[in-house]
Amino acid sequence: MQTYHNILDKLNHFTKKYYTKMLIKGSLLFLALGLLFLMVILGVEYFLWLNSNGRMILFFCFIVIGFFLLYNFIFTPLLYLFKIKKGISNKDASRLIGKHFPEVEDKLYNLLDLAGDKNQSELLLASIEQRSKALSPIPFTKAVDLRENLKYIKYLIIPFVLIGLVGLTGNLSSFFNSYDRVVNYDLAYEPPAPFTFQLLTTDLDVLEDKSYTIYVTTVGEVRPDAINIRINDKELLLQEENGNYKFTFTPPLKNSEFQFFSGKVQSRIYSLNVLNTPIIQNFELKLDYPAYLNKASESLQSTGNAILPEGTKVSWKIEGENTTRVSLADKDTVWNFKRSQDVFTHSKQINDTYNYQIATSNNNVNNYEELDFRFTIIKDAYPTLKVEQVI
Repeated sequence: MQTYHNILDKLNHFTKKYYTKMLIKGSLLFLALGLLFLMVILGVEYFLWLNSNGRMILFFCFIVIGFFLLYNFIFTPLLYLFKIKKGISNKDASRLIGKHFPEVEDKLYNLLDLAGDKNQSELLLASIEQRSKALSPIPFTKAVDLRENLKYIKYLIIPFVLIGLVGLTGNLSSFFNSYDRVVNYDLAYEPPAPFTFQLLTTDLDVLEDKSYTIYVTTVGEVRPDAINIRINDKELLLQEENGNYKFTFTPPLKNSEFQFFSGKVQSRIYSLNVLNTPIIQNFELKLDYPAYLNKASESLQSTGNAILPEGTKVSWKIEGENTTRVSLADKDTVWNFKRSQDVFTHSKQINDTYNYQIATSNNNVNNYEELDFRFTIIKDAYPTLKVEQVI
């Protein structure tokens, strides 16, 4: 009976390979049908933009159909493979083997029938052994051809072809974004706008006393008739120029939030960051004349120009706002004023005609106000002697 037990082992291997083939086939069909059904679900949501109830129906349809496919194509073969669920019997397997091998026909089935007879005589056992030896050379597992599953790969190609076609339209990302809407069916979504705003101006750091123009355009299949800007709850119309739109902020500028809109389509909120500029609030010149002139010191306000006697000592006193540095530059040198809080001072004796420039700076801007001035010098005259003859 050892030979007969070997026949039973070979039948067991056949059964495992039979269900392995079924599992491979089921896996391919599960992937193909599952992906195809997913594409259908996403396609419906992509084109229709359903409400929450519609997306809930799609979601649970996908779950139910998905579990149905998973159970039939994956779980069922696994249950048979691990003998958790009763599958084909040895006699059923013998019929399948007999169909594949002409030399077997009903011999294997008859052998199993004889072995199942409860009244086993020595003659019957000898017959079982003889028939078992005759069937031993037959490779039962070759009756199962795993390569036959290759024909199911063509079904797996279909959903990938559809994905490729969607990709060619350039809408692959937005198509699969519908998955999030189906899964989160309880959230509210709105269809995408037919166009979006694109701010062309990248630098939104501006000086407070300078006009600043920003440019914006739209991207999408639809072009709006007009674009408005909302600045701190105030709405204004943008001007069109060369296919783009522009808006000019006029001084005095302040930190502002602004947003573009046209109809129901809105841009994100942008921030205009206004930088303080170094400003001269008061400009004073103190003039100390040479002692031999016996002339009292004088002060000039709001001007850096003067006509001076040679040797006059000039003292600058400048009061600034948002100013960290004041400098004086002539043709040779740059001097920084001494600073005491918001007051900047500098002194110099002037002997020749003097051209100079005053500039203010802070952390935001360097040499912002550059003001040109000139001192015209009256040279000292040499002493002369006038002689008159009296007769």
